[in-house]
Amino acid sequence: MVRDYDYLIETVDYNTFTRWEEVDLVVYAFTDLGMKVAINNRYTGLVYKNQIYDFYKEGQKIKGYITGIREDGRIDVSLQPDKGRHVHSTLDKILDHLNKVGGKSKFGDKSYPEDIKREFQVSKKVFKQAIGGLYKKGKISITKQGIELLKK
Repeated sequence: MVRDYDYLIETVDYNTFTRWEEVDLVVYAFTDLGMKVAINNRYTGLVYKNQIYDFYKEGQKIKGYITGIREDGRIDVSLQPDKGRHVHSTLDKILDHLNKVGGKSKFGDKSYPEDIKREFQVSKKVFKQAIGGLYKKGKISITKQGIELLKK
């Protein structure tokens, strides 16, 4: 069932949303710039192609976050929360991954960005920040082979 999204409001006043406000999204189109989404079933927004770390299909419902309103009144959206919350949620993904694979993982500083994106749905930069945080907390060690869960 293809739904008509012509009713969505395309431009808004800059104070319609706050930065990093969590919103409900429905994916409704793909363009050269990225993925068009219906925001709270009322507005249209864009998730830029370089910020999409998973596969989505039209009609899919997901959570998103307002990153800003451009000068032309159009809304930019992210699928990840602000950096601090994003890195924190990535810590949990990495720990879950390590528990699933027996405590040792081939992922580390030298991993390819595409592999990190496929496994953790984050950029290599966020992944490295997260493993750095886990290392500083004494939860993992970083080896030439990857990362390893430390036993407490």
